[in-house]
Amino acid sequence: MTTNWKNGLRKTVFHVNNRKFYNNNNNNNRAKEYFKKTFVGLKEEANGCSVEITEIKKFNGDVDVDQRKGKVFAIYDVDCDFAIKGKVNDIDIKGKINIPEIAHDTEEDEYVFDITIENDNSEKRPIKDLIRKNLVPAIKSKLVNFQGDLIKANTGDVYIPPEKMTGHPTNTTTNIVLNKKPAEKKEPKQKEIVSLGSWNKSITVKDEFFTSAHELYDIFLNPDKVRAWTRSGASIIEPKENGKFEFWGNVSGYITKLVPDESISLKWRIKEFPENHYTDVTLNFVQESDRVVLNVKQSGLKIPYDEQVKSNWVNYYFNPIKTTFGVGLVL
Repeated sequence: MTTNWKNGLRKTVFHVNNRKFYNNNNNNNRAKEYFKKTFVGLKEEANGCSVEITEIKKFNGDVDVDQRKGKVFAIYDVDCDFAIKGKVNDIDIKGKINIPEIAHDTEEDEYVFDITIENDNSEKRPIKDLIRKNLVPAIKSKLVNFQGDLIKANTGDVYIPPEKMTGHPTNTTTNIVLNKKPAEKKEPKQKEIVSLGSWNKSITVKDEFFTSAHELYDIFLNPDKVRAWTRSGASIIEPKENGKFEFWGNVSGYITKLVPDESISLKWRIKEFPENHYTDVTLNFVQESDRVVLNVKQSGLKIPYDEQVKSNWVNYYFNPIKTTFGVGLVL
């Protein structure tokens, strides 16, 4: 391994079996500056509301531009916070938008936006609608250009023509021969759960969301939105009666009945359940003046699954939906 200095930038060069791999340690700062120039000042206005990105509050992660076999490519994974300000009917608004994963292999529809408004209440809800409908698409349209712009801006620093890549000083080259058979991966042992009684336990879970019944109903059924709040591009749902769903590789089942904007009925199971055992789940959406109350009823459980599942509705469904779409308070 050698360390070169070019124009004041530190660049580490790894030699493995006469191939070069570059790690440009200055790219995090360059990427942050790119985000400042690209996103700070981005503004949207509609229906008496306005919102603007004022600052990059957080930019954590790794950004690398490398060369292999004459081709330059970018690898990055960043957690970013945008500070925002705005107005709703002359009410000043402050808050932030968190994008927990901006990665080189993230598709445009896989980005997750966590919206937080200071001292949130129903009067400020229009600002979240403006962010989701106008500002988020504007941010996405610029994020898709980041990888190409990053490569273009750094090609001059990392690219070496193939004719100049022959031979390396012996005192700076380490040849690594990878000829060992990879260790066999073993399946992780699942924690044994001791269950008691019959499958006759029922639970009820209730929560409030600052949105409409129509929107919350759609959040549970829209495949793109489901992938967003489950934080998994592999999550699937077929939004129709008898349509199948699978989340996180552990939860699965099918839809038994749909009443638009009112209720969703499911056959629901996790891998730990006995084969072919499904619980019955009904989600009821009750529209109130400034919010929707969600009542979840689930039957066919047993100890200790009843308490675990009740907690998981809050931690893996309600709270992620609130933070992803800015429709409630996480307590």
